Amino acid sequence: MRKTLIGMLVVLGMATSGWATTYSDYAYSDASGRAATADFTLDGTNLTLLLTNTSTSAVPNPTYILTALLFGTSSSLTALSAIVPSGSTVITKKGTLYPAGTNVGSQWAYNDNGVSSAGLGIFGPHDIIGGPGLISAPGNAPAGLPYGIAGTGTINFKNGDLGNAQLIQDAVQFTFTTGNDFTLADISNVKFQYGTSRGGYPANPVPEPCTLLLLGGGFGAAALARRRAGR
Repeated sequence: MRKTLIGMLVVLGMATSGWATTYSDYAYSDASGRAATADFTLDGTNLTLLLTNTSTSAVPNPTYILTALLFGTSSSLTALSAIVPSGSTVITKKGTLYPAGTNVGSQWAYNDNGVSSAGLGIFGPHDIIGGPGLISAPGNAPAGLPYGIAGTGTINFKNGDLGNAQLIQDAVQFTFTTGNDFTLADISNVKFQYGTSRGGYPANPVPEPCTLLLLGGGFGAAALARRRAGR
């Protein structure tokens, strides 16, 4: 309920300001050092999702690799690409494998469950976003750790699973097209998924500055109405 209200307020705040672009952000963190954000931006019928592993902690094992963002929508999206954004790279234990700007869509999938590089038993070959063939079984169903997202902490490449994987350090940006009536309030049940065993961590919605401003304005208007009623 709270997330839906925030989404509605963000959209309303932007609409009344005459802005074409709306935002909806989610975050997760825990005492073990995991931390991540998912930033949705809607501009007309173009939707982008910046999925970032914001952890600066060491990466001791696969359960610290961000392999999916699970979410639902009221209508299906069309996934166009998955790009390694500026400041991010694809790395292995030997160093940088691919630079920023690389399309890793051949290693990520999208369906009504969200986006994933790990498969998790719910993403198949037909869900692959698409793009140039990269190292690690191009064209197959996403599986395991390859092209999952690591934070900026030191990665324990001596761990067998990590040592054999291509990992994206920092973030991936996904681009979708939507229907004309799609709004960010249509996004629901957002969960961050780590490792290869399904069991996502519920996200916390993050109010945008315009949301806070709108909330403040709403409270002020309500107080003014009460004062006038008292008179």
